[in-house]
Amino acid sequence: MSEDAAAKPPETPSGGAKTSKIVLALLVLNLGGTGFATFKMLTAKPPEAPHAEAPPPVTSEVTGPISVFDPFVVNLDEPGTSRYLKCNIQMELVNADAEPAIEKSKQVVRDVILSHLSGLHVKDTLGADAKDHIRTDLIAKIEKVIGPNKVRRMFFQEFVVQ
Repeated sequence: MSEDAAAKPPETPSGGAKTSKIVLALLVLNLGGTGFATFKMLTAKPPEAPHAEAPPPVTSEVTGPISVFDPFVVNLDEPGTSRYLKCNIQMELVNADAEPAIEKSKQVVRDVILSHLSGLHVKDTLGADAKDHIRTDLIAKIEKVIGPNKVRRMFFQEFVVQ
């Protein structure tokens, strides 16, 4: 009996080979499915956005010519400290007839802007309301030089306080 037991190989459960084949088949199916889904996602066309017409402009206002100034750098009126303001200003004029008035008086306009900006304190430059106030004051002072109703809007392209 001991010889018969030694001659027979140990019995393995027959379910072990089946289980590993099933697991392997499931892994292959999973890999195939994942690869297919990835391929479809990468090659799919993006959905088209619904075509909506742009709303018409609120007003029929036509943009006038733009007058560009060189950058302004001024010392702010802060006793005991060195505080600076750097800003780039552009002005939209009412129409092309206002351009010669600006070009003729550009140095005087630049001086008016520099004088006004250098009289500001740091607290006068902080916040959107302060910038709107500066803009309003500058337009009023510039129109005293070039004449009324020549400037439609003023734009700050850069406004840095240091």
